[in-house]
Amino acid sequence: MINSKRSAICGLVLLLLGLPAGLGVALALERRTAPAPSDARVIQAALESIKALPDGVAEYDYVMTARVRLLFFWAGKDDVGGGYIRRGRSMEDPRKEFFQVLFGSDPAKAPRAINRWGAGTEMSVHRGVEPPGNGEDDIVSSTFFGFMKSSKGKSAGEMQDELKKEKNGGTHSFTGILSTVEKDRASSLVVPLQSNEDFSFGQYEKAEPLMIEVLRTSERPVRELAVSSGCSTTGEFLSTVSALVDEALAGHASPASRCYVYDAQANTLILEHTAPIKELSVQVNGAKGGTLLEKKYQDLIEAEFTSEHQQTKKRSHFTMLLGTRGALRGVPVQIRYQPNWWFQVVLNLRPTEAKAAYEEILVPSKSGGKDELSDE
Repeated sequence: MINSKRSAICGLVLLLLGLPAGLGVALALERRTAPAPSDARVIQAALESIKALPDGVAEYDYVMTARVRLLFFWAGKDDVGGGYIRRGRSMEDPRKEFFQVLFGSDPAKAPRAINRWGAGTEMSVHRGVEPPGNGEDDIVSSTFFGFMKSSKGKSAGEMQDELKKEKNGGTHSFTGILSTVEKDRASSLVVPLQSNEDFSFGQYEKAEPLMIEVLRTSERPVRELAVSSGCSTTGEFLSTVSALVDEALAGHASPASRCYVYDAQANTLILEHTAPIKELSVQVNGAKGGTLLEKKYQDLIEAEFTSEHQQTKKRSHFTMLLGTRGALRGVPVQIRYQPNWWFQVVLNLRPTEAKAAYEEILVPSKSGGKDELSDE
């Protein structure tokens, strides 16, 4: 059970960041054997575009639960990790839209101090300030910076061996990626980082500058792909999820799909199915006991997604329960990743954290006044 948790958490990080399991492995795509003079310019321009988030970013914090399906019901452990989703537009240039995600296990709470996490920052440049409507894609370029705790293990046992070697050797492995997509081409650089400190997801702000410096000074070649090879859009994973969420909220028929480019490789994201959820009750216990959060949501949409690599046909699935009104419209209040029939990782929104980032709706309290904050 513990090994399966580690495997699922790694899978969740890969999935939510749009990272293929074979990150950095060449797949019959054009790849130069040595850096070209233009590589340094591509890397520098990409780093400049994602180095700072704009003011006024909305942030949503999540707590992680790991669940195992027994014969007739699910059982699990709450508060084993968490993370956040951030989103905003630049005040200086409203055409620039930012997404950032950070999810992982908390070694202070997870079984056997499991430390697996990943973070991603994506910046999309739109053609105009206002959304085009009708589901039209108006992104003209995008950049993605990803940073994750590395794992090459193909099974729970191999990953267990990795952890032991890292602990005994005092060296911990991380992977970074810088991916750009423009109208006529896509570029990607993947680099390793070896550290004597085993950074956790709570130390991301400390670790991020180290990975950015490794990317900036890397002498590794940049992978390139002609965007016409399987995908004509210039959006990456996070903006593509956002676009399909908009389609789900608009009531468009499913399935619906959009291609996206990641690591200079073409992928397809499919909104497989949507269904209305009249009411959802959530209760999450703290790692040290007590109730961490207790919340009741109304009028949600359940959206089921599949991401497929166009060349390998490898597929991953995840589900989001989306708010449909008020401040939580379009916000995932719950994210589920289930790699097999008996194991599931669940991320639940912390409502008190969301209130600090976005204005909530005032609704009548039981006493008749309007003094309670709620999304119900």
